[in-house]
Amino acid sequence: MDVKLLETFRAVIETQSMTGAAKLLGLTQPAISTQIARLESQIGFPLFERVNGRLKASRQGRLFYTEVRHALGMIERLTRDAEGIRKGVTESVTIASHPSASISILPAIVAELRRRRPLARVRMINRSSEEVRAIFEAGGADIAIAEWPIHIPDIDLRRHKVPCVAILPKDHDLTKKREIIPADLAGESMIGMQVSRLIGHQVQSAFVEQDVEFDPGIVNEYFSSICALVTTGCGIGIVDQWSAQMFEPLGLAIRPFKPTIMYEIGVFARLQATPVPIIDEVIALIDQRLAAVEPIINCDGDA
Repeated sequence: MDVKLLETFRAVIETQSMTGAAKLLGLTQPAISTQIARLESQIGFPLFERVNGRLKASRQGRLFYTEVRHALGMIERLTRDAEGIRKGVTESVTIASHPSASISILPAIVAELRRRRPLARVRMINRSSEEVRAIFEAGGADIAIAEWPIHIPDIDLRRHKVPCVAILPKDHDLTKKREIIPADLAGESMIGMQVSRLIGHQVQSAFVEQDVEFDPGIVNEYFSSICALVTTGCGIGIVDQWSAQMFEPLGLAIRPFKPTIMYEIGVFARLQATPVPIIDEVIALIDQRLAAVEPIINCDGDA
C-alpha cells in the first residue's frame, strides 16, 4: 500500500476538506481527489461521504483512520530513528505534551537532559491533551504528558497534582490579601478556562458553591495564555501553580486560592520489556521536578 496515499487520507481527515489537505501537502485539489480515489480502489470501500454538501468520513473511513494513524506514526518514528542512526546519533526521545507542561515543566527538563547527554536528540510535540493521547497511542511519542483523566491500557503511568492559585496583576489591590476566595473576586474582571475542560468546570463550581457569580469576560483554552493575559492587566485568573510560577517574573502576583482545587496531569510511557535509559531518565527528571514544587504559602499581603 502506497504510504503517500495514506498520508493524503490522514490530511483530508485532519483538515476536514480536500482543499485543506491540498494546502497542507502542497498539492492541487484534483490531485488529492485522485489519490483518495486510488486508495479507495485499493482497499475496496468508500472513505468519505457527502452530508448536507459537506465531506465527512464514512463509518469505514473512521475505522480505517484509526489504523492509518497508528501505521503512519510508526513509519514516522522509524524514519526519525533511521536518520539518527545515519548521523551517528544513538539516543533519541520524543515527548508529546499539552501546552501547560510544554511551557512550564519541560524546558528545564530538556535542558538538564541535554547537559547529561549532549548528543541525544529530543523532539517535542505540543498539542491539546486529547491530541497528545492520540499521538501516543499511534506510536508517535515515547513519553506523553496530558491532563487527567487518562484511559490508555498497558502503560507506565505517573499521576501528579498541584493546587490551583489565583494570579493577579502585581499592582492589584487584592495582592494585599494572603489568600483569595471566590467572594474576593465578585465583580472583578476574570479570565477563565473553558468549562468543557475538567479544571474549568471545577473552578466554576467553586464559585457556584459559594453563591458567587462566575462570568469571565475572557475565556481561554490554556493556562499559559491566561497567565500572559493577566500580566497585561486584562483581569484575574485561576491557574495551576506550575504555570503561575513560570510567568511570575513577567509581572503577576500569586496567591493561594480557597477552596483548594487540584490540577492533575499524567506522565506516561509504554511498558518496556528492556529498559530504555534515556526514557527512564526523562521520566525520573519529570518526577523530580514536579515533586520539588513548593506550595504558595509565604505572601507579603495582609490576612
